[in-house]
Amino acid sequence: MTDTLVVGPSAGPAQKPAPSPRATLAVVLAGQFMAVLDASVVNVAAPSIHSSLHTSGAGLQLVIAGYVITYAVLLVTGARLGDIIGHRRMFLSGLVLFTLASLGCGLAVSTGMLVAAPRP
Repeated sequence: MTDTLVVGPSAGPAQKPAPSPRATLAVVLAGQFMAVLDASVVNVAAPSIHSSLHTSGAGLQLVIAGYVITYAVLLVTGARLGDIIGHRRMFLSGLVLFTLASLGCGLAVSTGMLVAAPRP
């Protein structure tokens, strides 16, 4: 007589269900909206920066160009880091960095401080 051992499907680690595509799209669009909104705010705020911080035209160009260049560099770097350490973790880290950098730029009291502040 031969005994047969029947093994059921293995109970692997518990997996969370994937988020809905609509929720993922909403989060990605909200992040992109924040980036576009912040770029618009920088450009709209240029006259106020000029008058309140007594910034020269070259200083204003440096502030705006610094923001755009930093955004472009961090966008590519962040995407690659997202592939390596996880998109969710990288998105949340970027969101925190964006918020802290925006706070730093908002609290700047001189053009030099504004240019040297990390950009979101």
